[in-house]
Amino acid sequence: MREYIELKRKDLELGTKEIPEFDTTENVGCYDMVIGQKRAVESIELGLNMESKGYNIFISGKTGTGKTGYIVRKIEEYAKKMPTPEDWCYVYNFENPNNPIAISLETGKASKFKEKMNLLVKYIAKEVPVYFSSENYEMEKNRIIGEYEKLILGLSRELNVEAKKRGFSVKKTPTGEFMFIARKDDKDLTEEEFENLSEDEKKNMEIYVNELRNISSDIFKQSRQLEKKLELELKHLDDKIAETIISSKIEELIEDYGSNSKVVAYLEAVKKDIIENISYFFEEDDNEKEAKNIKLAVFRRYDINVLVNNSENSGAPVIFADSSAQGQMFGNIEYENRMGNLITDFTLIKPGYLHKANGGYIIIKAQQLLNQLSSWELLKKCINLENITINNSKYNIDVLPISTLNPEEIPLKIKVILIGGHYIYSLLQKNDLEFEKIFKVKAEFDTEIERDKDNTTNLIGSIGCYINKNKIRHVNREGIVKLLQFSSRLAENKSYFSASMGDIFKIVDIANYYAKKDNSELIKAKHISEALKEQNSMHGLIRNKVLDMYRKKKYIVDLKGVKIGQINGLSVIDYGDCTIGQQHRITISTFAGRDGIINIEREADMSGSIHSKGVMILAGFVGELVGRDIPISFNANIVFEQLYSGIEGDSASAAELLALLSSLSGIPIKQSMAITGSVNQKGEIQPIGGVNDKIEGLFDICSLYGLDGTHGVIIPDTNVEDLVLKEEVLDAVEDGKFHIYSVKNISDCIEILFDDKNISEVKEDVLGYVKKKMMETLVKYNDILKESKVN
Repeated sequence: MREYIELKRKDLELGTKEIPEFDTTENVGCYDMVIGQKRAVESIELGLNMESKGYNIFISGKTGTGKTGYIVRKIEEYAKKMPTPEDWCYVYNFENPNNPIAISLETGKASKFKEKMNLLVKYIAKEVPVYFSSENYEMEKNRIIGEYEKLILGLSRELNVEAKKRGFSVKKTPTGEFMFIARKDDKDLTEEEFENLSEDEKKNMEIYVNELRNISSDIFKQSRQLEKKLELELKHLDDKIAETIISSKIEELIEDYGSNSKVVAYLEAVKKDIIENISYFFEEDDNEKEAKNIKLAVFRRYDINVLVNNSENSGAPVIFADSSAQGQMFGNIEYENRMGNLITDFTLIKPGYLHKANGGYIIIKAQQLLNQLSSWELLKKCINLENITINNSKYNIDVLPISTLNPEEIPLKIKVILIGGHYIYSLLQKNDLEFEKIFKVKAEFDTEIERDKDNTTNLIGSIGCYINKNKIRHVNREGIVKLLQFSSRLAENKSYFSASMGDIFKIVDIANYYAKKDNSELIKAKHISEALKEQNSMHGLIRNKVLDMYRKKKYIVDLKGVKIGQINGLSVIDYGDCTIGQQHRITISTFAGRDGIINIEREADMSGSIHSKGVMILAGFVGELVGRDIPISFNANIVFEQLYSGIEGDSASAAELLALLSSLSGIPIKQSMAITGSVNQKGEIQPIGGVNDKIEGLFDICSLYGLDGTHGVIIPDTNVEDLVLKEEVLDAVEDGKFHIYSVKNISDCIEILFDDKNISEVKEDVLGYVKKKMMETLVKYNDILKESKVN
């Protein structure tokens, strides 16, 4: 029973019933959401609403589907309903300068806190000279100094009295020590006069000198103690003045920002440090560069490094990370070159995307992240520990910094959204044990969109949005029909559109150029056609070169007549930016032997495993067809002529089987036809990929030699829904110059391809007729083998 169908133009054309009535895209409402991705949208909703740990989202799908733009818009919409997170800043650690302290402040207060701290330093620098040069301060200072000078002077008088009693005068050396000079008759003795004294007088004077030395030592100690007390009292006076200057200002800051205990502790430490270093605020001659640098370094300690300022945010932040470099993702510590040394401090800590997204969402491209494996590992650590660590390993270079920092970690509350392809998701799932624990939600965007009324309308609305956004010409209805046909061609299915909106928008851009060139106010169908033609031409250099080889007969083609054991198969080659359908001549030679079917491509290591499997299936089909009746003894060599790059896939297995049946039966095959499709052991024709490119490739080759009405192609019945062919093919089908047949089994193929007048008479059992012919050949082969064995 005949099951094959010759397809007509109406079978190949795309319907327009789903397309709404409109004049131009200007009349269709703008649609800027993702189209036809209900399952992915529901998964994203789940991930956004789950607050439990680990419910971060991995969004998979092909690029150009509009998923990134949708995700950003969706998350921004969701984030607006959430509270705006706190600000974060780093401050100086007065106890351990190498460990800066992280402080959180209410939203929008960090910058104000920094400003007030700067004003505090300026205020102190202004008031200190005033207070410390005031009359009251000088009087109090002089009073304290005067009291201690009196006491020290009194001690000196006491020493003079003791010396006078013993006949000595006292002189003070430049080093502060006392020198005793013997006197006689109210006169200081010279060395000569001292030498003329008697031995008893000298001994007595030595005794007195030792006594005076003991007394002077005590007085010197008391003087030193008094000087220290003087320094302490002067310091206490300075501290008291400094506290008078700063206390009220510190109290104001505590009142404004004291809700955070860490801020209170920090301000108390600031107060203590300023009082201890109040001398740096005096007006002095700062012409010496070193002194000036020291003073600036002290003032820098009171600065505030605002890491994150959320004052302008409304709701939670949404950050799209355009880089996954460790410094940009997690923050870094910069260095300054001072006198040839790399120096840093807390003011040189810079935030990363994670800091800015804290309390909200961060969107990261998975491919970029995995290219930076250290960033991927650090991200997992931050998510698991729920804090952000600024890693300084970036600076482990030959010239090591002489100072480094270990900033306090910042608590992290964030939702991470990774965007990547299916392959990356599978790779992470299989090779990273932590991945599924951290990314528990997968939102999978399909590459195809079902071609129903809603999706069609939304797709047109999306094109309209793109046009409005880029301020280009609108498309009329006929132009939209062409664009939708192109989208279905990308999806390779009449019932679907491609989810790759970027490809459609590119055609709109090029068509707009042609409309402008044509002085047309609208983009029309002809402009879309010109754009598609330009697109093919732009990526068609290799296609043209391949066709040129067919034209010059460097690829040998038989497109007329009939041949035994020879058939035209089809293949596709994907060059990335273009896919080319090619015709290949497949030949089979059979002869007496016991080796069975030999795949020459496999023997030459040019056959992939799937193709080799397809060839093995042929043996199963032939074995079941005739092997139950007679012993099968034959050799068959199968080869793809002029194939030098290897072959993979089983889409030529039907062609190979038909060539084998032809060779064994002696029935010739029409060379004006080609076939694509795989076959199973039961002779059923199975679907294949790239059917549109294969048909169009054959059509182009046949057109080179002139279409005469005999040319055509056979495809699996299950591939009919995938047909979205170019207009030239449809026109040729309509004119009867090119034929497309759909088949379900190998019998259908035989009926179309085999050139034997008897086949038309045995419609009910064409395979039985071929089997009979094959049996005659196989009996001959068996007889040959028997004779050779006897001999």
